[in-house]
Amino acid sequence: MITHSPPLIKPKRLEPGQTIGVVAPAYTVGEDDRIRAGVETVESLGFRVKPGQHLFRRHGYFAGTDQERAADLNAMFADPDVAGIICLRGGYGASRTLPYLDFDLIRRNPKPLIGYSDITTLLNPIQRLTGLVTFHGPIADQVYTPYTLAQFWKVVQTPETPT
Repeated sequence: MITHSPPLIKPKRLEPGQTIGVVAPAYTVGEDDRIRAGVETVESLGFRVKPGQHLFRRHGYFAGTDQERAADLNAMFADPDVAGIICLRGGYGASRTLPYLDFDLIRRNPKPLIGYSDITTLLNPIQRLTGLVTFHGPIADQVYTPYTLAQFWKVVQTPETPT
């Protein structure tokens, strides 16, 4: 058990052209076309996309078993070609992956992890156990309004401290 917080690890900033992993650690969206639309949303931001191995998998209303969804997260952190990770959506089930996450691997391979809603059940423990700064931010399966897009870039790309 950690009795103190590890030092903060700030991931590298994201730049268009980099590869972003898209994972679904909680609910899936149901229809493959909607998953593809989420991938296209991330591509429209100027990124290349690497879908998680189980992104299109179905296990009940999840994108794979708890172990498969955690394996996708672990794989994205381990992949040196992946610069950051965006979750497809939130929803119940993200916390069920926690026992299968490799926190040492995540600490050794820091990169932005972005999502909201129940994804917070991943963001907080990852930050607490590894020191990695995580991002409560947009998901792949949403419309990026001008405000959302501006704030996304402000946080993940601009060198100034966000306000």
